[in-house]
Amino acid sequence: MSILAFAAYIVIVITASGTLRCPLIEKDGRKYIDRRNTAAWGLALLSTFGLPWSGIPLSSYFGAGSWMWFPFAGISMCALRDDGRKWGWFRRFIAIANVAAIMTAIYLFMYENGIPGDIPGIEGVGAIHSLEGISKKLIPAYLCFLISCTVSFLPVYSRLERASVMLSFSYSSFLTIAFLPPARMLLPGLMPGTAIIMDAAAYFVWALLIHIFIMDSFSESAASAWSYSYAALNAAVTAAGIYFLFAAV
Repeated sequence: MSILAFAAYIVIVITASGTLRCPLIEKDGRKYIDRRNTAAWGLALLSTFGLPWSGIPLSSYFGAGSWMWFPFAGISMCALRDDGRKWGWFRRFIAIANVAAIMTAIYLFMYENGIPGDIPGIEGVGAIHSLEGISKKLIPAYLCFLISCTVSFLPVYSRLERASVMLSFSYSSFLTIAFLPPARMLLPGLMPGTAIIMDAAAYFVWALLIHIFIMDSFSESAASAWSYSYAALNAAVTAAGIYFLFAAV
C-alpha cells in the first residue's frame, strides 16, 4: 500500500505541475533529454516529498523532516539549465538568498518567542497562523514574505523547461503551506480528520493557482524587467516583512 501511495503521489504531482506538456529540447533538429535538466527535474520532484500537506511530510517515512525541501529545491534551482537570458545565475542566487534570509528571520523569531516547531522545518512556520493573539499581527509580515518570494522566483521560472515547471509547482506549494492560513481557520467546527483533508486540499488548490496564474503568466515580464533596481525592491519588501515580524510582539 505504501508503494502504491507514493506512486499515486508522484503521478498527481507530475500531472498537476504540467511538466508533461513541456516539449523536449531540440538540437540539430533532433529531440533529446538533457542530463542536467533531468537531474534538476528529479531534485524538484524529490523536494515535494518534504511538503507537509497534511501537517506531516511524506519524507517522514524515510526518517527526514520537511527540512529536506530546502536542500533539494535549492540544488534543483542551481542545476537549472541556463535560460539564455541575462544574469541567469544571479537571478537564481537572489531567489535562493531571499528565501534563506526570510526563513532565517522566521526561525530566529520562533526561537526567541518559544514557538513550537522544528527548526529548520516548514510545519512550524505555517502553524504560527494558528496561535491565538499573534497570528493576526503577523499578517503584514507573511504578506510581504509571500510577495517577496514570488517576485524573486518569477525571473527564474521558464515555462518551456520541465525542471523549472516542476520546481515552480514545488515552490508554489511551499509558499502556500508556509505563508497562507490553513482552511480550518475559515471553517471552524470541523472534525480533526476532516480539517486535515480540507487543509491539504486547500493548500493544493492555492499552489496550483500560484503556479498556473502567477508564475506562468508573469515570469517573462519579470525576467525582462529584472535589474538591480528589481532586486533592490525585492530586498526592500523582504526587509519590511522582517520588520513587521519582529514588531508583532
